[in-house]
Amino acid sequence: MTEQATGTRSDDPDELAVTVEAGGFWRLVPGWVPRNFVEPAPALLEHVESGLRRLVA
Repeated sequence: MTEQATGTRSDDPDELAVTVEAGGFWRLVPGWVPRNFVEPAPALLEHVESGLRRLVA
C-alpha cells in the first residue's frame, strides 16, 4: 500500500459519511477487502450474538 492515512482526524459523523460515500475510505483499505456488502440477515446476527454471549460467559 503506497498511501497512508493523514493525521487530520475528524469525529464528525456527517463528514465521515460524505468521505465514505465519495469513496475516500477505500484508499485506506487493502485491495483484498471485498467492496460489495449486503445487509446481514437476522439469522447471522443471532449467530453472532449467541457466540458473543458464550464468549462472555
